[in-house]
Amino acid sequence: MDITSLFGILAVIVLIAANGFFVSAEFALVKIRSTRVEQLVVEGNRAAQTLQRQIHHLDSYIAATQLGITIASLALGWIGEPSLAHLIEPPFAWLGKGLAEGISHSIAVAISFILITTMHIVFGELVPKSIALQATEGTSLFVTRPLELFAKIFHPFILLMNGIGNLAVKLIGLKVTSESASVHTVEELEMLVTQSRKAGILNSQEEELLRHVFDFSDKTVHDVMIPRIEVVGVPTTVTLDQLKQIISEERYTRYPVYQGNLDTIVGLVHIKDVLTYLDTHPESATFDIQRLQRPILAVPETITLETLLARMRTSRTHMAVVIDEYGSTAGIVTLEDIVEELVGEVQDEFDTREAGVRSEVEMHPDGTSTIDGLMSLAGFEERFGVTIEHTHVHTIGGYVFEQIDRIPRINDEVTVDHYVLRVEEMDQRRVARVRVIPIKNEEAQAELVE
Repeated sequence: MDITSLFGILAVIVLIAANGFFVSAEFALVKIRSTRVEQLVVEGNRAAQTLQRQIHHLDSYIAATQLGITIASLALGWIGEPSLAHLIEPPFAWLGKGLAEGISHSIAVAISFILITTMHIVFGELVPKSIALQATEGTSLFVTRPLELFAKIFHPFILLMNGIGNLAVKLIGLKVTSESASVHTVEELEMLVTQSRKAGILNSQEEELLRHVFDFSDKTVHDVMIPRIEVVGVPTTVTLDQLKQIISEERYTRYPVYQGNLDTIVGLVHIKDVLTYLDTHPESATFDIQRLQRPILAVPETITLETLLARMRTSRTHMAVVIDEYGSTAGIVTLEDIVEELVGEVQDEFDTREAGVRSEVEMHPDGTSTIDGLMSLAGFEERFGVTIEHTHVHTIGGYVFEQIDRIPRINDEVTVDHYVLRVEEMDQRRVARVRVIPIKNEEAQAELVE
C-alpha cells in the first residue's frame, strides 16, 4: 500500500467520524431538555453554559451541523470512493488487459461506492444517532465545544444560509418561526403522553392525570357543580339544635346559608366555626347563624374552572354559589369538585357506601354499569367513549328525559351508539339512576328490544 492510499483510507475514517459527530450533535441538541441544562448550569458545569447558549440559538447551530454533515458527505464521496477503488482494482488484474482493464475499474468503482455508502449510513448516521438519543446529556456536553468552534469559523456562511433559507420560506408563503415559537399543540402533547405510556415511561395513572390537565382549561363550572337539587343549605332562621342535627346527618364541612330559599344564598358556615361557638356557648338560646357566617363567592355557570380556581385562591375560600342566566341558584361548587377534575374522585372517611353514599359509576360483573342520573354528558362521553349530538341538557338523566319526551318510567330505554340506557331508579320526576348496557352484537340488541 503506497502512501497515497494510506492517506486516502485515513481520510475516509476521519470523514465518517466527522459526519457522525455532526449527526450526533444535531440529534443531541434537539432532544436535550432545557430544564436539565439549566440545572447543570446552576451546578457550575461550564460545558452546559455553552450548551445553553446553543439551545437558545438552535436554528444557527442546527444549520452548523447541517453544514458539517454536507461538507463531510461531499468530501467522503470525493476522496473516499477513488481511494477505495484504487485499492480494490488490482485484484481484478487477472481479467487481463484492454477491455478487461475497463471492466475491472468499473467493478472496483461499484464496490467502493457500495462500501463507502454502507459505512457512511451505518457509522456516520445510524450509530451516532442512536448514541445521541440514548445518551443525550453526555453527547450534548461532549459535542458542544467543538461545535461552538466550528460555528464560529463558518459563522458568516451559516448566517448567509439561514438568510437564504428564510427568504425561500417567505417566498412560498410560509411564516418563519423562531426557536421559541416551535411549540407542541395539545393534540401533539396527548400523542406524546400515549407514546410515553406505551414505552413504559408513564403508568396509566400518570397518563390519566395528564389527560385531565389537558381537558381542565376547557371545562366550566356547570360541568362539575353540585346541582341545586342536591344542595344542602341552612336558613338564616335555623336554631342551634337544628344546625347540629343537619351537621350530624349530612357530615359536610361547609354549608351555604340562605335567606328564604336557595335563590338567596347570603354566605356559608364552616363546621369549625360551629364547634368553636359550641365550646363557648353550649346551651345558647339566642343563637344567630349570621354571626358565624362567612362570605361566599358567586359565579356564573359559564366561568371556566381555571378562572374559578384563581378566584378561590385569591379570596381564600373553598365554596362558591353558581348563578344561572336568570339570576337563580343553579348549584354550588367546591374546591374539591375542581381538584377531582384533575386527580379523579377524592373520597374521605365519610364517602363510603356504609354511609349511604353511592358512587357516580357502579360496575357490575355482567359488564353493565349503573350511573348517577346527574352525571354530566361530558363525563359520560369520556367514560364510555361515545359522542352525543348537541343537546340542550347537561346530564345523562336529562338526556334520557329529552329522548323519551315524557316523564320517564322504570325500565324505559334509549340507545346511544353501542349502549342501551335503561332507567333504573326515579326520584319523583327526575331520573336518579341509569343502567348502561353495552350492545355486543345485533342478536343481543334484538333481545334487548324484545
